Order: sequence, then C-alpha cells, then structure tokens
Amino acid sequence: MRSYDVARLLALAAMWSLQYLFMRVAVPALGFELVAEMRALFAALFLLPAAIVLGQRPRLYSNRRVYFRVSLINNVLPFICFAYAAASLPAGYLSIINGTVPMWTALCAAWLLREPLGGRRIVGFALGLVGVVLIVQLGPVALDAQVILAALVGLLGAAFWGWGGVMIKQHTGEVPAIALAAGSICFSALLLSPAWVTATDATWTVGATISAIALGVVGSGIAYLAFFTLVRDIGPSRTLSVTFLIPVLGVLWGWLLLDEAVTVSMIVGGIMVVAALGLVMRR
Repeated sequence: MRSYDVARLLALAAMWSLQYLFMRVAVPALGFELVAEMRALFAALFLLPAAIVLGQRPRLYSNRRVYFRVSLINNVLPFICFAYAAASLPAGYLSIINGTVPMWTALCAAWLLREPLGGRRIVGFALGLVGVVLIVQLGPVALDAQVILAALVGLLGAAFWGWGGVMIKQHTGEVPAIALAAGSICFSALLLSPAWVTATDATWTVGATISAIALGVVGSGIAYLAFFTLVRDIGPSRTLSVTFLIPVLGVLWGWLLLDEAVTVSMIVGGIMVVAALGLVMRR
C-alpha cells in the first residue's frame, strides 16, 4: 500500500474518532436531537454538491425508497443513539463502543446475507462486549442507571451502523456508492428536521455550534467521501482496518483536548475491543 494511501487511512481514522469529541462539546448545550439533525444537515450540504461534481447525481425522487431505508438505519437512528449517549459518556467511552460496529456487521451479515459466522467471530463478539462492560463498570465515570442506559443506547447505535453497513452492501448495485451516501444523508436531514421545533432549550454557544457543524462536515461529510474513495482505491478489507485506530484515537483526543481521565480498565477494555475486531475481521 502506498504511503499516500496510509496517510489517507490515518486521516480517516482521525476524522471518525474526532466525532465523539465534537458530540461531547455540542450535546450538553444544544441537546442530542438538534445535534443529530445538524450532523445530517451539514453533511448533506457537503455531500450533495460533492456527489454532483463527481458525476454521481443522487436522483432523490427515483431512488427515494432506497434512500429512506438506508437513511433510517444507517444515519437517523445511530446519530440519535450516539448523540444521546454523548450526554453521559466521555468521548473515549463512545469511541470504544463505536469499535464494536464490525462485530454487529458480522452478526447482521449472518442474519440477512446468510454469511457464515464461525466460532472465531462469535468469540470476538463476546470479547468485544466484555471489553465494553469492563470499561463502563470500572472506568472513571461513576456507574449509575443513566450511565448504563447511555452505554446500552450507544451499543444500539453501533448495532444500527452494523445493520446499515449490510444494507448499503445490498443496495450499492442499484445506486452508486457516493450517490447513496449523499442521497441517504439528505433524507436523514429531512427526517430529523423536527428537532428545530422541539429543541426549545438549546443554548447556542460558539463552541457547541462549531462542534455540531464540524460533526456534520468532517465526521459525516468529508469522512464518508474519504471512506468510499478508499474502498474504491485499496479495497474494503484494507479500508476497514481503520476501525482498529478509532478507539485508540478517540481515547487520545478525549485525554488531550477534553481532559478526560484514562484508567487501566479503559486501556484493558480497549485492547479487548481491538483484539475482538481482529477476530471478527480476520479472513
């Protein structure tokens, strides 16, 4: 793999891991519903023109059924779940929970595509869940009902992303990849738009507003485009290796920029999740 491709992989890992830092800044001020909507809206404002320039016009009306299904499972529900979890969990926790996405993808592929799961993947899935439980139970945040609920909702969001990955695989033969990303995120912004009416207690600080915009443009706009072009250039298996870096970088950003504590249980749990990823993604 060329050094240019390695640099793009590292940049993608950095963008995806930064999304949890943006959420931790934005959600307390704006509320999880509005942050989810702003994420989709500003991603759409970036991806729609990009898709048109790249010759992959989304054709929103003719492909509306596909876009609706993908937007609901791959964007709307996980955006809401992770934004909700960000109100109670540190960025490091969220990035490690995100690390379970490939495990959920493997489970959903076994369920929907009849792909063999195998003993190794089952062990990997169990190991990853144990790692998350270890972090939540013994991490620096005091364990209470709200923290447990936030962790469960975060895991649900990761499961939706896993399901969404399988759904995208099912539909990429019908709609080009970048058009699918742009079209589905446009539908997501529409589905989440009631947040502008319901989020009456939002506090529009400069930091929260910039973080919510960056979450959309960087975390779901530029990152989506980078992901699809990397899949095209180096293949899906190599591109998905970026998943190993997200928990590590997420904990690092939280420690460096938000002064979040890093404990032995977080390190051990993170290692367990990364090891689980290796078992699940190994061919």
